[in-house]
Amino acid sequence: MSESADLLALELPWRLALEEGWAAFCAGNPPVGAAITDSDGVVVALGRSRFHDHSGPVGQLAGTALAHAEVNALAQIAPGDHRGWTLWSSLQPCPLCAAAAMTAQCGEVRFLAADPMWAGAERLPELNAAVSLRWPHFDGPQPGWPACWQTALSVAYQTARGRGDSDAVTAREQMAPGAARLGRALGGDADRLTNLVKLTLSAAIGELLG
Repeated sequence: MSESADLLALELPWRLALEEGWAAFCAGNPPVGAAITDSDGVVVALGRSRFHDHSGPVGQLAGTALAHAEVNALAQIAPGDHRGWTLWSSLQPCPLCAAAAMTAQCGEVRFLAADPMWAGAERLPELNAAVSLRWPHFDGPQPGWPACWQTALSVAYQTARGRGDSDAVTAREQMAPGAARLGRALGGDADRLTNLVKLTLSAAIGELLG
């Protein structure tokens, strides 16, 4: 693995979110993972997308389009004031997940890669004063290879399912053409994809990003 793509150099919540996203991808789901840390920085919950899973851990969604990584992580925390807590996601949360973070009273949301499908969603706090008051602080996208990795996997997932011409892929090609090219090539090569998902996350990152 190149020094610039060193998984162990990342903060623990980022590593765990990427591990969850990789597990989701290997299981045939959208490649998104999430982690939650409390006010002391301790990881208290993990979640991944489970759209196509037949079952999941108790209290988490599976086999439904609502089975998003962030929702599955947030579902594990009890009601209360979590304004000192942080939700870490490998991908920019969609409006469903952003609203879930607000409802759970999570104070901060950090994400690695931008999702151009939700450009403009940051204006949701402008709806009214009540939403603005409760809306988490968002921090992202983050610079560096993890965002490239996430974008490539997102494009590979869509391409492998025959949706390479979708708006989601087109938007990512415009946003991050290099990462999108990697993802399109991977998603269009069934043999390479089959071999890649047999690898650990670290090995797969080294294989795809060099």
